[in-house]
Amino acid sequence: MGIVGVLALALGGLLWRNRSNAAPAPQTTTTLLAVVTTTDSTSTTATTVPSPPTTTVAQRVAEVEMILTDLWFGWFDAIYRKDADALWNVVATDSYHDAGVVAMDDLVFENAPSSNAVGVSGTDILLDRSDCVVASYNIDFGGILAEPPADLVSVMWSDDRYGLRFATGWLYPDDLWLADCDEMVREETP
Repeated sequence: MGIVGVLALALGGLLWRNRSNAAPAPQTTTTLLAVVTTTDSTSTTATTVPSPPTTTVAQRVAEVEMILTDLWFGWFDAIYRKDADALWNVVATDSYHDAGVVAMDDLVFENAPSSNAVGVSGTDILLDRSDCVVASYNIDFGGILAEPPADLVSVMWSDDRYGLRFATGWLYPDDLWLADCDEMVREETP
């Protein structure tokens, strides 16, 4: 079974090949603020707000590509080692977890997974919120699998324990992924 087949299994009814007419959300930059409080010898407190550092779109794209690379490596590594518990580090839904467990028997590896072998490129961040990040990108399996590179869209949910994890996946940037961020019930997972 190829990776697209595994993902289709993971997504079940959520992986639609139909395209919606909805426009993707615009890209945003992330701005962080820090407040520094100082106290002088007379116990007077002064609060200053330094100039906020800004993450450019290019920096955020590079960060999301690193996250996707780590998630894909974790996915392949857990499947390769047949470690169902390790899948929870990279997946946020039962359907993705179940697909990973099935892939442990079905997926044929050309080589052992390595993070250097996974190539993520051409990333377009479709949605960038603290609770949900959606990215369209090309993934090259780098000899881990005998599969050609593929274009995918991943919906990732944030988790206090693991950071971003795969929630759902789509084939096209204009698919119906927004509901996965706004309406889908987030499961309690290990």
